[in-house]
Amino acid sequence: MMLFKTNFNYVILILRFFSLLFFGALSAGMIYVIILNLKSDDYLATIFFGMLFTSLMIYFTYLFIIAIIKQSYNFTFEEGSIYKISVLSRKKELLKITEIKGFSTSEYPLKIWNFKSIILYFQNGKKIELPQFLYFNFKEIENKLIENSIRKFGHEKHKWKSITSRHYEFE
Repeated sequence: MMLFKTNFNYVILILRFFSLLFFGALSAGMIYVIILNLKSDDYLATIFFGMLFTSLMIYFTYLFIIAIIKQSYNFTFEEGSIYKISVLSRKKELLKITEIKGFSTSEYPLKIWNFKSIILYFQNGKKIELPQFLYFNFKEIENKLIENSIRKFGHEKHKWKSITSRHYEFE
């Protein structure tokens, strides 16, 4: 089999990074405003709404940090092996074909669009999700997995567990 490398969408990474900076700056700014308004007469309402808003901004910051860390990888398919390469650190990790139990396809149902994804299931219970919007050559990934003799489990519906996680059908 010939060498195949996924084409990571760096625009998404840059947008996530700027969103992280935006929400982080809003959080820091609101904390500063709360501290300044502690001496005012109406400080209870300011603190309550300020803390509520700040908590929300810190949560959004957290979501973007997790997205940047967990979904910033390129993959290289070589004869009998797959390498996961960090876009941020360039660290290369070997994913042995024998350690991969299989993969499935899924979709993120959003109001404006349905984004497809591929989920890799490992023997040790770990999972790696490859969303369509992160790879320019997403349509080729499924064929390369099949060419590497990785079993396809089928299609699974996207079922939310919480805002940051989902249920997996083929665990």
